[in-house]
Amino acid sequence: MTNDLPPWKATLLDRWQEIGVEAVLDRAGINFQEDFVNAVLAYPGQSDPYEGHEWSVFQFPRLVSGVVHAAPRAISIGEKALWEEWYFEDSHSHHNILRNHEHLDQEKHVRLDDDEHPAIVLRTDWYYHDDLDRRPILLR
Repeated sequence: MTNDLPPWKATLLDRWQEIGVEAVLDRAGINFQEDFVNAVLAYPGQSDPYEGHEWSVFQFPRLVSGVVHAAPRAISIGEKALWEEWYFEDSHSHHNILRNHEHLDQEKHVRLDDDEHPAIVLRTDWYYHDDLDRRPILLR
């Protein structure tokens, strides 16, 4: 299937398979095919909107589903950044969209300093919104 796709789409789908995104989303009650694969296939852009992001999966005891992260690879001082995470907690799935700047109705999130998040997002103020749409925001 990935042989017929633009290279960036095939690379992104391969990356998700490599790191186990489908298994984490399945445990979180998120439909991988519908919310992720179909979003990539339908996206009309010619380049990967997540090119500047690193996809990763974190596993730790507190969130048994695991967490999928799409975090920026780098954040320069004063640069606006977007980070997303998907997981299951408190009996339902979550898709947090986080920005390092105020945006619409997002709530301010305290600075993080832990081992449950990618290092690049630590020690930064983030404004977050738990989005009911589970599709990656940049693929809409």
